[in-house]
Amino acid sequence: MNKIIHLAEQHILESQSHLRHIDEMMAKAQEARAKNSLKPEIEAQLTQIQGARDKWAEELKAFSQQPGDDSTDALKRGEGLKGGLQTVGLELEKALTAVFLPVGRPEGH
Repeated sequence: MNKIIHLAEQHILESQSHLRHIDEMMAKAQEARAKNSLKPEIEAQLTQIQGARDKWAEELKAFSQQPGDDSTDALKRGEGLKGGLQTVGLELEKALTAVFLPVGRPEGH
């Protein structure tokens, strides 16, 4: 198998893993929303993150349905997908930290 195709497929698998992790964290955010009302800025942040997640998920779907492209553009696109999903995941982790560890409340209490 062409090395570029292999690397692009690896990016797809890693991106799918990031997407699953994001979806698990979004489920936790939904649970928090159901249990109590969140601050408006957290709600807005979660809505923005959901939109970014949806955008990257569509991009990943389109990319993974393409036939094996051995161009360096495909490799760059795969890297961009992975990086974009990593960024969304980090932003979501920050938002969830704000939900579950409010300022002034020490961890473990």
